[in-house]
Amino acid sequence: MRRRPLCVVLVCMILGILCNAWINTKEPVSYERESIHFLCELEEFVKKDNGYTLVVRDVKGEDSFSCKKIKLYANENTAMPKELHIGNLLAVTASIHSFEKPGNPGQFDEYKYNTELGITAQGFAGKIEIKKNTVKNPEDFLHRLRNHLQDVVSLCCDEKTAGIVSAMVLGDKSGLSDEVKQLYQENGIAHVLAISGLHISLIGASLFFVLRKYFMPMQGAAVVTMVLLFLYGILTGFSISTQRAVIMMGCMLLARLAGRHYDGLSALSFSAICQLLIHPMVLFQTGFLLSYGTVLGIYVFVDVFCDAWESKNPIWMAVAGTAGIELVTLPILLTAYYEFSILSIAANVLFLPFMGGILVTSLAGIGLGSITIFAGKFCFGFAHFCFMLFEWIGNLFVKIPGAVVITGKPAVWQVLLYYGSAVLFLILQKWRQKKIFLLVLVFGVFILFLPVHNNFDLQITNLDVGQGDCSCIRTKNHTFLIDGGSSDVNKVGKYRMIPFLKSQGISYVSYLFLTHSDKDHTNGAVEWLCAANQMGVKVGTVILPKLNEKEEAYCTLLDELRNKGCNLMFMQRGDTVTIDELRISCLHPYPDYEWKSANDSSLVLKVNYQNFTGLFTGDLEEAGEKEIINKLSHVNYLKVAHHGSKGASSEIFLEQVKPDVSVISCGKKNRYGHPHKETLKRLENIGSKVYRTDKEGAVSIECQNGKWYLSLWKKESGKKSLLSDW
Repeated sequence: MRRRPLCVVLVCMILGILCNAWINTKEPVSYERESIHFLCELEEFVKKDNGYTLVVRDVKGEDSFSCKKIKLYANENTAMPKELHIGNLLAVTASIHSFEKPGNPGQFDEYKYNTELGITAQGFAGKIEIKKNTVKNPEDFLHRLRNHLQDVVSLCCDEKTAGIVSAMVLGDKSGLSDEVKQLYQENGIAHVLAISGLHISLIGASLFFVLRKYFMPMQGAAVVTMVLLFLYGILTGFSISTQRAVIMMGCMLLARLAGRHYDGLSALSFSAICQLLIHPMVLFQTGFLLSYGTVLGIYVFVDVFCDAWESKNPIWMAVAGTAGIELVTLPILLTAYYEFSILSIAANVLFLPFMGGILVTSLAGIGLGSITIFAGKFCFGFAHFCFMLFEWIGNLFVKIPGAVVITGKPAVWQVLLYYGSAVLFLILQKWRQKKIFLLVLVFGVFILFLPVHNNFDLQITNLDVGQGDCSCIRTKNHTFLIDGGSSDVNKVGKYRMIPFLKSQGISYVSYLFLTHSDKDHTNGAVEWLCAANQMGVKVGTVILPKLNEKEEAYCTLLDELRNKGCNLMFMQRGDTVTIDELRISCLHPYPDYEWKSANDSSLVLKVNYQNFTGLFTGDLEEAGEKEIINKLSHVNYLKVAHHGSKGASSEIFLEQVKPDVSVISCGKKNRYGHPHKETLKRLENIGSKVYRTDKEGAVSIECQNGKWYLSLWKKESGKKSLLSDW
């Protein structure tokens, strides 16, 4: 460390940022404005299929409203000029909203992500005008050049290849399909879909070599290389990994010019210090941790593994490098994505040798494609072949049983013990204690993979899915889902349900109950079941109500599930599902039930576990309640029907069940006015404790050793409090 003072400075800096983040736990500032007029400067904008996404800065508006940066969304209804230029002074009328904190475990934290980038709020623009047509020429020119190059790629490649090339070479991921992202992530090679340090290093080293050998002396080649790399970084959006690679390449070139030894760890530390000085909170971004963790793994572990096995074979060095990357980044990947590819080392060793050729031919394709489409298509042929090969091998890998392990999000103590084991591993390796240091490494990995999300006897969680429904019931060995859909959250299966399941280490759902066919109860489940490989989480059996009279939506749902080969089962009054000590009984409907509203044909499920009774009522309304009223008695837990609407949870029904705890699943400021104030009053009158997903986020109760605990995800991130000992 004495020979690397920059490493010491970086460690002290990281400790300072961590302490500051721990001490300063301020509540976020509210920026809620239904309509406000403000002036701002355009920093960047991206055209989407349905409009634009803009980032504006130096925002100053009415009533002393101001903030550093806002992310604006403009659609086909937004009145805006045909052309925008970076640097334009804009007059904007928009509704402004704060970024929401996640409502569920595992859900992407848009508040944290954007605030770390310095973006403090988001808005939906109604009108955009150019107040002053100032243009930042270099930035605007590079922005337009990027758009032109994206058009060239689209013309020269098929849609899938164009999406991957644009992501790898131009930093634009908008063209990547969900299937491609999932496949590359499950194989542990998602890093190739971004402009990484590998790309910059290959481009920079090649450029410097060519310039120095054929065109100019070393000093000139170094300066030109750095200028071109910097411009390329701006062109592609200057991601965290790009910034790191450009700074490190600059350090290497300066060392060459000065005739000094280049120390990779010192350059890595200097790069991190530069980034943290500008944006300290970037320390908590997954991209930052993965970028620096990857390089750290190579610098620290390649020599360690090669010395331990006394081999400098190029293939072994490639394996050692990939293993080093995996060792350092494994806890980061599990914390961010909750899963790990067993074959990721093999996938990286197979795929990375192709990267140089893909980059060179893609850059040539973009250049020549700007002149003639035929030449561009010819150059992109190699990339197209490689991507087809990657897809074929990747699909083979993920089909291997156990190839992708869903571990859940590790606890902080697991991560600390793991990295402690890694440090001890390095110390023992220096002492040449090969057997002992391998055992230490195995112990660290074992600790990291220990399941920590099932230390309960029974857990019931009502997810925050907006205006919809999704309940998860778990025992130590089994998982059940009741409904899964939303009318106001887009792709609720992908962005709410699956992240929750994976974060809890759930890879298999024994039974999925769909109470009725309304989309706000089913669209997330259908999206999940119809996705490639079911997004990594399998379902055993899908259960629907058994009805003689079926509405059109029910028949459509049935057809979709059958077409996907789902194992279907139909429940009616009197049927039960029993696993271990848990019994789920169907109270309603019966096949001949003549419903007037499809809501009244909802499955009504009673859950019994030891002395606990829970009741799940779908969208059952008053007419349906009358059918089961005589079969009901006191329950501990009620999932309130139909999002708390006025026509459900009648007074006579609530007097019969008298729930200790009632949970209402509804969307924030939903257009239906759910939950209705009369329903809330009826629940208050019977003395039930009411919890709402729109206010508290995911609501979870769990039983541990006979005691029941409550956790509300939006309050102290789900900290448990004693509820009762039912």
